Amino acid sequence: MRVKGSLPLVVAGRAVTITGGAFDAIPDGAFGVCLEPAASKAWLADVPLPTPDFGLPDPVALKQAVAAVLAQLAAEPERPVHVGCRAGIGRTGLFLACLARAAGVEGDALDYVRRHYLPHAAETEAQQAMARSFTWP
Repeated sequence: MRVKGSLPLVVAGRAVTITGGAFDAIPDGAFGVCLEPAASKAWLADVPLPTPDFGLPDPVALKQAVAAVLAQLAAEPERPVHVGCRAGIGRTGLFLACLARAAGVEGDALDYVRRHYLPHAAETEAQQAMARSFTWP
């Protein structure tokens, strides 16, 4: 398994890069957000956010997970952060768009993720709608 792509963001005034893909491609030592509970490396997750394939996370848990990643990035900007599900497309794209919005990306955060991470991130209409309607805080 390998990382599918990366997303550049600015958090707490510092440039950071988040990797995404299958959770099982988590780089050694990375802070991990796992959206796929059946991943063989799910036990490595710092933030488990079990989300059904092609589905949506619980909105409250999603905000808590985004807050945890922002806090981690502010505390240790040099530590890699990896977000993953099974393939790193739908659920991962949704989470990355929400994280981008919370980090202050202007305009459509999903479009930003599609430009910088993966052109078809957030696969379903429901995932796209959740990504585009996400508000922070």
